[in-house]
Amino acid sequence: MASNRFFFKDDSSSSEESSDDQQQVQVTTAKKGASKTAAKGASKAYIAVSDDEEDVKRVVRSEKVKRYEEIEEIIKKIKHAMRIRDIGLVYECYENLVKAYEKAKRVLEKDQNLPRSLIKMLAQLDDFVNQCWGDRDWRETLNKNNSNNLSALRQKIRRFLKQEPLEKEINAYREKPDVGDEEVPIDEVPSAEQSADSEEDQEEVAPTKSKPQDDDDSESSDVSWDESEDESSDSSIDVDAPKEELYKKFLKSDKPEKEKSNKNKDASGTKRTPKVRRPDRPIQQSDDEDEDGQKDSQPRQDVLKLVSFAKDEEITHDAILKKLNEIIAMRGKRGTNRRDQLECLKVLRLYVEKLALGVALDIRILLIQIAVSFDYHHKSNECLKPEAWARALDYIDELLTLLSKHEEVQISENISEEAENLKKEPDYRIHGDIITIIIKMDEEFTKILQNTDAHSQDYVERLKDELRVCSIIDRMKTYLESKAEKNVMITGDSHTSAVQLVQPQHLCTAYMCVIEHLYYKHDKTSGQPSVALMDRLCKYIYAKDSLNRLRARASLCHVYHLALHDHYYEARDLMLMCHMQDTINSSDVSTQILYNRTIVQLGLCAFRFGSIREAHQALVDMQSSNRAKESLAQGVQMLRNQERTRDQEMKERQRLLPFHMHINLELIECVYLVSAMLIEIPFMASHECYARKRPISKHFHTQMRQAEKQPVFGPPESMREHVVAASRAMKTGDWSACVNFLINEKMNGKVWNLMPQAAEVRKMLIDKIKEESLRTYLFTYATVYDAISMP
Repeated sequence: MASNRFFFKDDSSSSEESSDDQQQVQVTTAKKGASKTAAKGASKAYIAVSDDEEDVKRVVRSEKVKRYEEIEEIIKKIKHAMRIRDIGLVYECYENLVKAYEKAKRVLEKDQNLPRSLIKMLAQLDDFVNQCWGDRDWRETLNKNNSNNLSALRQKIRRFLKQEPLEKEINAYREKPDVGDEEVPIDEVPSAEQSADSEEDQEEVAPTKSKPQDDDDSESSDVSWDESEDESSDSSIDVDAPKEELYKKFLKSDKPEKEKSNKNKDASGTKRTPKVRRPDRPIQQSDDEDEDGQKDSQPRQDVLKLVSFAKDEEITHDAILKKLNEIIAMRGKRGTNRRDQLECLKVLRLYVEKLALGVALDIRILLIQIAVSFDYHHKSNECLKPEAWARALDYIDELLTLLSKHEEVQISENISEEAENLKKEPDYRIHGDIITIIIKMDEEFTKILQNTDAHSQDYVERLKDELRVCSIIDRMKTYLESKAEKNVMITGDSHTSAVQLVQPQHLCTAYMCVIEHLYYKHDKTSGQPSVALMDRLCKYIYAKDSLNRLRARASLCHVYHLALHDHYYEARDLMLMCHMQDTINSSDVSTQILYNRTIVQLGLCAFRFGSIREAHQALVDMQSSNRAKESLAQGVQMLRNQERTRDQEMKERQRLLPFHMHINLELIECVYLVSAMLIEIPFMASHECYARKRPISKHFHTQMRQAEKQPVFGPPESMREHVVAASRAMKTGDWSACVNFLINEKMNGKVWNLMPQAAEVRKMLIDKIKEESLRTYLFTYATVYDAISMP
């Protein structure tokens, strides 16, 4: 084989097969090198390459080119991650982009302007994060890590874009996004800043620009050129890209520039940011805009067209009902605005009032108004805004006023829609269920309190609505009782016999609504009228209820209310008679929460009554599990080795009770520890000689052991420290020190003043401490004294 002038003579014994590939690569490289040396006027006879060295041309780049190329590579990855909506990858690339920007800061300050592609990417990334954050339905599908990444990314981008040079450049880009897109590529830097190394870079790029284009490659790249025009228009040339792909940077599409510019601009003339394709969703106003933004504005003309009648059209009951059915059919559809529906229904009611079409038709429309007021198409823990909530209460108030005023109107869910009578005046019959409306109102009120900060003034304002809610429930109860007394009979349709308008089960449900708002409130008036009312309502449910759930909840509420008012024996006997402890594990979660609350309240009542052992027995299960907050639905505890899904966490938060219904957890723990102290300290003194002592209260012993590990005993600060210090004093029989540790100004403010009869409780506690301290002293020092007498 003839020797090549570009290589040394091959003295090695390698085979021809292994050298062919090397020669082919080396000849191609040598030809390119020869054209460069010819341009520079150098006359080199050959290029010496060793066998161990890779035959790749060494590229020397300036620091500026390196930093810019690093940023460009990260921008490409971010665009790809945004296109597939990979939040984890976007977050990772954003962190790398910030690091690359910090490294390139010195070069950028020397340049005195930021790369256009970087500014454009930061603006697009900000828009992308805001778009993802606003898509609530899509956010619900994210796992925990991606949800946390999105939240962290949103906060970090906000802080990052507030930096001085970035904020100014991005604002300028958002105002005129189409200006300055065709910037100078990053490798074409001024010659003054380039060294001899950068001159070689320019010489390398020059031959590639004059390389002829292949028709096949240009046709195949048209699609990618058009699709990624936003990506490539502002990005710089990648110097390290392969030579066969570098020419694609300069390809032009056959489409005219005008068509391209129209494609990349929307109707307002601003340049579009790349968006992830999703199913088209009609633009609709949010509930915030419904309630706040357009509250006092006039109805729109397109809304009025839905309920407008022709000039020669006669407005009758059938015409109004036809319009009403059209509005009902709009409920739940995408793009349907709740405010528009309410405006249409309001116009229909004006027609009914103006033409005197009867109160039954007016009530029928009012029922739809109430149903639409409670409509919202968001996640399940959303609640109504204050304006919508007040409007819904106004509608319900108006409904009860009309029903009480017009006793001839019969409304029931047993009346079928075919048997409705909205025209004949004396015998009005309407298909509707006011009890379901009241229950929905009650649930909505609970949601509003759950979504309000319990320690803010806003919670107090929202809690004032409870007076109105209880008033509405009382009015419904009075209305149903009046109908039940008159024994009104109705016929559902022609095929069924007459049934009673208000059945006993309806009254049981109404009474349960009253009980739910009454059982946890302490009556400070003399005579305790709430106890008698609770007794009457619960006994009716015990006798008439056909559903076991209502009877079980009524009995638990009854026990809770009796215990709250210090009727200990009645509450205890009722709790034993209903046998709830046998069936509570098979009950629903809300009933189990009510059972836990009732047991705790019964234990507090036993303590106030002086039954220390009964109080300890009632509270021991709650305190031994260390999950009192979760068991009483007063908070969600995050355990170390337990990970909840988003749905599980949402359900647990929906079960939480409003803050004003909470039982003080510190009060519960203090009563439990004091009860354990009064039982355990004498027991330990009497069984001191026994080798195996079984503790009555493990939680109390845990607190004592932790206190004994401390090297120095200082003055007690927390409630537990006060109880431990009192226990140490009781061990020595010092009852006065024990009383001083438990009953003082700090403990009164934290615990004892929270009880209704605080003075009586403190007196009872002093007597118990004296008694148990004496017993402890006798057991401890029995071996020292021959006899002990009263003097």
